[in-house]
Amino acid sequence: MERRKNYVERYGLTKIDYSCKENPFAGKVICGCCGSIFGRKVWNSTDERLRRYIWRCNRKYEIKGKKACDNKHIDDKVLYEAFINTFNMVLENKDYFKKKWEEHLDSDDLLKKYKAKQFIEIIEKAEPLVRFDADLLNILIEKMVVFDGGMIILSLMDGAVIECKI
Repeated sequence: MERRKNYVERYGLTKIDYSCKENPFAGKVICGCCGSIFGRKVWNSTDERLRRYIWRCNRKYEIKGKKACDNKHIDDKVLYEAFINTFNMVLENKDYFKKKWEEHLDSDDLLKKYKAKQFIEIIEKAEPLVRFDADLLNILIEKMVVFDGGMIILSLMDGAVIECKI
């Protein structure tokens, strides 16, 4: 509970559970430039053929007409790809991660121990992802930090940090 409270305070959220099946990245995408939360926006919402969802730093235009953050927007699809690629990379390096998580099983930190056990169970049964799994995202990923230039750093719930270049 303390970890969640700190996360909410650090990134200026009003609650931790924004995420839902239609918007699984809500509250998880962080700006690598200013540290603010990214928000999902709809471009060309009146024309169904051109409609697309993007994520942009919520501080980008804090004051109308004045740019406050220089980070670029990122397409919704890129976040899905980043998660799938990261999960598949973890799966390819299963032995490395499993060994790390097994070390956490002896931890006095109950959350760390619980997450390690949960991750090991998932990785043992898992097949490479070909399509996005929102439940898996919510179990594994704490946050995704987006940097200008296509770099995304994904932080797993166990504290592991993985770079993803899209």
